[in-house]
Amino acid sequence: MCAGITAFDTSLKVTILQHPQERFKVLNSARLAHMILAKSRIFVGLSWSNFKKVAGPGEMPSQWGVLYLKAGTDRDAAPVAVVNRKKETVADISFLRGIIAIDGTWKQAKALWWRNPWLARINRIRLNPDRASLRPQVKGEGLSTIEALAFALEHLGEKREITETMIRLYRELILDPV
Repeated sequence: MCAGITAFDTSLKVTILQHPQERFKVLNSARLAHMILAKSRIFVGLSWSNFKKVAGPGEMPSQWGVLYLKAGTDRDAAPVAVVNRKKETVADISFLRGIIAIDGTWKQAKALWWRNPWLARINRIRLNPDRASLRPQVKGEGLSTIEALAFALEHLGEKREITETMIRLYRELILDPV
């Protein structure tokens, strides 16, 4: 499967923070997302000293957002909303240059969130998915890392072909993981 993947160029950069225990899982959706997205980077670990260590020296935290799953589904809420540090929804998202995704179980993701306090100082990209995950999740509204990225990218203006490819390849990975 990996040999046939063509990477897509996106206008948004993507950084994935992966919990070390996720690295060697057969159904590693973060690794697959990284292979599909040309402007992506993946960091495996528990903590990074600051935003610039993962985004790059020329990047500004105010121009990035971290994926954040909305607690519970709200049919009236937008599928994706960018929320600033003051917890205000931002209508014009043209400033957005990059996305940070946290890869791990709910417990692992929570540990990464708390071990990296700088995450709380960047925008949140709140997800309100309108479809269930392809795999069973602990939380009904939960998504795998690749599904969350695909959903966010689609609603932030990237080509639909990228989302479709990510979901198709993830489905293939699930059906034939070896």
